[in-house]
Amino acid sequence: MKRLLWILAWFAVALWSLFAWGAYGLLDFFGSVAARNADIVTGHPETVEWLSWALMTLRGLGLGAIVFVWGLVSLLILAVPAVLGLFLGSNRRDQRAFEWREPGAGPNSSIPFPPSTGSYPPRRIERR
Repeated sequence: MKRLLWILAWFAVALWSLFAWGAYGLLDFFGSVAARNADIVTGHPETVEWLSWALMTLRGLGLGAIVFVWGLVSLLILAVPAVLGLFLGSNRRDQRAFEWREPGAGPNSSIPFPPSTGSYPPRRIERR
């Protein structure tokens, strides 16, 4: 189930990236065209220069905003399976951890587990 969530999340990020890439390209194109053709609005050279600068600044801010929003939404999309994975429980690998023991010898049974290997005294090897 978790793997399916991650696959769907990465697919959603890919679709979102295509959408953001298209918006980035459109804003870049139309912003550049508007800044280059600022002289259509007025014939006054200082106003044309100021208008061109303002349009290029807005274009740059818009492109930065698109990249920022793309990254933020991508992180939110990928956060969904991460958070849902915490609520879905542990992996199958964790559930099979006690299969090698006898039936009834689990963490909730009354059969004591053998002591760990560190509790036995170390053996001495003597040379002759």
